[in-house]
Order: sequence, then structure tokens, then C-alpha cells
Amino acid sequence: MEDLRPMTEKSATGLMSKVEGWDLVKEDGVLKLNLSLKVRSFTKGLELFQIVGNLAEKEGHHPDLHLVGWNNVKIEIWTHAVGKSFMLIQLLF
Repeated sequence: MEDLRPMTEKSATGLMSKVEGWDLVKEDGVLKLNLSLKVRSFTKGLELFQIVGNLAEKEGHHPDLHLVGWNNVKIEIWTHAVGKSFMLIQLLF
């Protein structure tokens, strides 16, 4: 059975070495994993969103995806289930 307990800041911090390049932030009391990337073009950003979206849908864990300007991608994943966000990141990257 899947563990759906909220992730603690301590357990999330302990897993950060497994997701290089990501930042752990706390916004309004909610732990999030954030990644900011520059892509070569607007269409490359859209292609990345399609890849992330397909895998996220398959895993049932949906991040927020932002394409800012023409080449700045930001991915935000809530850590509301123990380990699930980290597993999604490892599958993606």
C-alpha cells in the first residue's frame, strides 16, 4: 500500500542528495521541490512539458509547469506523499 503521509522537512532534506539541481522550499507551510531550467527555445520548453506531463499522468502525480519568457522552465512538485515526489523526479531526470 502506498504511503500517503505528509513528508516532513527532515525526511525531505535527507532525500535531496538524490535529486541534484532541485531546491526544497516551504511556501505557505507547504514543502515543494523546485527546478529552474533554461531551454534552447520556446518549442523545446513545450516538448519538455509534454514529456513531463506524460510521465506525471502515468504516475498520477502532477507538478506545476511554468514556461516563462521564451526559454525559462520552472517545475514545482508538492511533497504531499512520502517519497512520491522524489520518485517522480528520478523517473523524469
